[in-house]
Amino acid sequence: MKVLVVGSGGRDHAIAWKFSTSPRVSRVYVAHGNAGIAGTAQCVNIKTIEEMADFAQKERIDLTFVGPEKPLSAGITDLFQSRGLAIIGPDSKASRLESSKCDAKTMMRELSIPVPEFENFSDPQKARDYVRNVGYPVVVKADGLAAGKGSLVCDTVEQAEEAIRQIMEDRAFGDAGQRVDIEKRLYGRELSFFCFTDGYTLVPMVAAQDYKRARENDEGKNTGGMGSYSPHPWLDDALIKTIMSRVAEPLIAGLREKYSIVYRGILYLGLMLVESQNEVVPYVLEINIRLGDPEAQVILPRLRTDLVDICEAIVAGDLKKIKPEWDPDYRLCLIATSGMTKGKKGWYKGYPDRYKIGLPIEGVDRIDPDCLVFHSGTEIDSSGRLVTTGGRVLCIVSAASTLEGARQKALAEMEKVAFEGIYYRKDIGLQ
Repeated sequence: MKVLVVGSGGRDHAIAWKFSTSPRVSRVYVAHGNAGIAGTAQCVNIKTIEEMADFAQKERIDLTFVGPEKPLSAGITDLFQSRGLAIIGPDSKASRLESSKCDAKTMMRELSIPVPEFENFSDPQKARDYVRNVGYPVVVKADGLAAGKGSLVCDTVEQAEEAIRQIMEDRAFGDAGQRVDIEKRLYGRELSFFCFTDGYTLVPMVAAQDYKRARENDEGKNTGGMGSYSPHPWLDDALIKTIMSRVAEPLIAGLREKYSIVYRGILYLGLMLVESQNEVVPYVLEINIRLGDPEAQVILPRLRTDLVDICEAIVAGDLKKIKPEWDPDYRLCLIATSGMTKGKKGWYKGYPDRYKIGLPIEGVDRIDPDCLVFHSGTEIDSSGRLVTTGGRVLCIVSAASTLEGARQKALAEMEKVAFEGIYYRKDIGLQ
């Protein structure tokens, strides 16, 4: 069969790689890919959802899998389904759960799903009045899509006011800042929790621990992700049961019964686990409508069940027959980013702030073939060199029977990679 993967980042490289390992797949296309993905699949230079649907029809694509959130929010699933094309990813109505944090929180509150105390604002002055009066630290979130960077954690009222100014008035995240979700800052243990779902049945995946802050010791700004590992250190069967019964199952059922939304695809719950009166309460901080990046890079290599079988069950509404098998060994993802470099007009601070692109990358060909290399921001320039094109450049995924073994392997292999300003966190996997 032929598979089309939509995306151009590290997660999408991992998805394309996973499909390429299936004995049922004869060819994998990626729209529009990057230099690393081109070594795994055939990249096609199409970027609009209409072009993708036309391509899928012309090439008789059997299955399309959408990696990033933007095409889903733009209605790619609705378009493909209208043409009778099989696709994995929620439709535009369901995609509001990620494309509007304000709407998502309101819906979850109406469904009695645990969420932090929150209010939504479209007026920056009313938002400022709110943070001055609530009496506790808050998180200020841009309502729309902001590539994982639109959540500003605030310790003081002054920081909250500054966050409101940046998001709503300076429009640091563009139109995503037309509204803000301001919620009480919770303290506990964060967890990324993933499920496959056909809108009725939910099948949890193995979990991953990710690292969002740019600097070691979880300092610095939020990023799209600096690394991850799986299995998760403290997610057990009892906690999985709590999350499924308190959040995942009532969410999927409530969307279907109250809002007439049949959510099909990947459900990604960003949770804060808070101990309260001798129980753990899983509060939902955010919902994403796709696999995480970099969580996919450590989850998919552990999946022993053919991803094609799972996807076909989702499309057919027959997921109840699927029981995925997982490799017990650890996987650790270490991401190389574009760090501080000097430009003609001063210094680039580096990802997630401004960074330089077009920098030659060396050493990738020397990485141990036992490791996986997934590219996020690379291309081949006019001179035939592999160069940087993004803040997150590439990642190395190692495997070992212990977390420390996987960590040491990834660090050793990353030392072989070189480009100007390369930066990566050396504490990924430290407990």
